[in-house]
Amino acid sequence: MELKPYGDRGVLLAALSEAERSAWLVKLEDELPAGCEEYVVGYDSVLLIGQRISGHALAGSKDVASATARQKSSDAMLNASKSSVRSFDVELIYNGADLESVAKACDLTVEQVIDLHTAPTYRVRMMGFSPGFPYLDGLDPRLHLPRRPSPRNHIAPGTVAIGGSHAGIYSVASPGGWHLLGQTEWPLFNREAARHPNPNPKDVFALAPGDEIRFQAKEAR
Repeated sequence: MELKPYGDRGVLLAALSEAERSAWLVKLEDELPAGCEEYVVGYDSVLLIGQRISGHALAGSKDVASATARQKSSDAMLNASKSSVRSFDVELIYNGADLESVAKACDLTVEQVIDLHTAPTYRVRMMGFSPGFPYLDGLDPRLHLPRRPSPRNHIAPGTVAIGGSHAGIYSVASPGGWHLLGQTEWPLFNREAARHPNPNPKDVFALAPGDEIRFQAKEAR
């Protein structure tokens, strides 16, 4: 784990192991360190933002590092975050524009692609790219593909896609270069809640880092 200054109001906890990152999420969900006003979760990092938080972040990181060192394995710390994990079943119509090309590129049938995509329990690793977009860990290695050589200019909200080693759900209409597998009606971003003067993230975004998702194939009407 690395501790780095980030601008004039931030401290970045970088190069976190999954155990350390999970422990920090539990810690921050329970209480922010003194001087910390908000935090942003990255793929293997956590950014603490606020006034004069360097000392607090350093003390907190030592606490987490010490706790990690006391574990015989990372499982104990990963299990510590289970109480805050939310699980969702997401119905998905597999009608994506790239479904057949994904099958061909992976030397699979369309049915095998669907089976491989619905089999795992995915975990939200981080949020980013657009409001409410989840980067999902857990994609079967047989479906790992590089991004499309040419991104699309417009992808509809609710489109489920894969890119690299991740799956994701486009939360708002946007460009994108991932491979499109299907569509869900589940809204990930609440615009009205976001317009509130002091919005609650849980009202604005359907998902948060650490949440779990399972996709369920649904037939088109």
